[in-house]
Amino acid sequence: MRFPGDAILFDLDGTLVDTAEDLCGALNRALKSVGRPPVTVQQVRGMIGGGLPNLVMKGLEATGGPIPQVQYDEIVKNARTDYEEHVADKSKPYPGVLEALRGLSQRGTKMGVCTNKPTAASKKLLAALGLDKYLAVVVGGDSLPVKKPHPQMAREVLKKLGGFAPEAAVLVGDSETDVKLARAAGLPVILVEGGYTEIPVKDLGADMVIRGFSQLNEKLAPPTH
Repeated sequence: MRFPGDAILFDLDGTLVDTAEDLCGALNRALKSVGRPPVTVQQVRGMIGGGLPNLVMKGLEATGGPIPQVQYDEIVKNARTDYEEHVADKSKPYPGVLEALRGLSQRGTKMGVCTNKPTAASKKLLAALGLDKYLAVVVGGDSLPVKKPHPQMAREVLKKLGGFAPEAAVLVGDSETDVKLARAAGLPVILVEGGYTEIPVKDLGADMVIRGFSQLNEKLAPPTH
């Protein structure tokens, strides 16, 4: 089975880049500011998805429960600033990502990022890791009034890539949110093992699961444009 190769929408955290350590650092500094104990990187891997506010909420739930809304809003704001300052301290692309993006670019596939991470932090991360040259289009969690898995997120990436129809594109992600986004937007979806999901990736209902990015090129048809 081969998937459309004209355009690819990539999730960011857990798909292109392992960001868990830097997210864990920002979360633990936020938790410390309200007297909470730290969480582990392994715990954070199961919390990622839905953006930083959701991560902070899960971190609070894991360390004693919710806090007053005003206090929560303040630590989310501080955590966002803190994370952006440390966005690429320890984060790194998954094995094979750079090579796959280079190969896809050479064959003419248009590529963009669809993530719930704020746009500025996403772009800073991609630039720090040398991925921005292949992924100039980024639709982040603050780009639109909605977030993933709302289909408008995917449609905005397709629009910015050149107005591709869903049937000419494929979504590559790692989580249930990515599957829901793809289904809502009418896109086929490939999931990559090793990302941030507590449910086994093979049980999430993707059209295909691959072990890593070294397998991606062979699963795509040549671009038609």
